[in-house]
Amino acid sequence: MDPRDQAARALTELKSAIIAFLRLRPGGAGNSEIARELGLESDFHGKQKNYLSWSVIGLLVNDGILSATHKGRRVTYSIREKNRE
Repeated sequence: MDPRDQAARALTELKSAIIAFLRLRPGGAGNSEIARELGLESDFHGKQKNYLSWSVIGLLVNDGILSATHKGRRVTYSIREKNRE
């Protein structure tokens, strides 16, 4: 398989996993919780962590599949109503 196709398939799988996880949490979840529960946490000890999950979540928000709710510094992601099925 071509490496680009392989990466595209992996991205599709990551998106599906995040959507499935959030379907089980109607109240939504933050990036840290999503990364932790799906085993995607960064093995990096600096300040910036979990960029993989954060990047995929950003794609899902931009695609209109997820919404972001800001409460202070916390951001909670959930499935948009039209995509709940």
